[in-house]
Amino acid sequence: MAGGLIGCVTGALPPSEAAMSILRSYQNQLDSRVASGHLTRAQARELLHTKLGEIQPPLPDLNELLDFRTQMAAQVEAKTLTPEQAEARLAAHESEMLARWEEMAAKYARDQRSFEQLKKEQERGFQQEQQPMNRPPPRFPF
Repeated sequence: MAGGLIGCVTGALPPSEAAMSILRSYQNQLDSRVASGHLTRAQARELLHTKLGEIQPPLPDLNELLDFRTQMAAQVEAKTLTPEQAEARLAAHESEMLARWEEMAAKYARDQRSFEQLKKEQERGFQQEQQPMNRPPPRFPF
């Protein structure tokens, strides 16, 4: 059964809950540094995106977020968006992506726990089948 479940994985692995917790904490630290004036929003975003790229396994659709960032910069350059509008859209998109990665991590962790529970139950049942019953041997009348 384990081989069947493991063999079904075809897409990229989701991030772990621990990785997402560390990432969220890092983002909060960056936000605090921006609020205190130690970093600009652009510097914080650069640091965050660098950290996103370091996560292993790679975050699904990270390139989509990076492409969106490039598009926002191009629209500011072309003056179709103000820097404030681009910042708001990029912040919203980052927030959506982080929430999606957190959901993926949580679901993967739940699935892994369920799989481990099923595996333990199956092993327990197999062990019980292998143990002889505590019955006296049959007596034959001859």
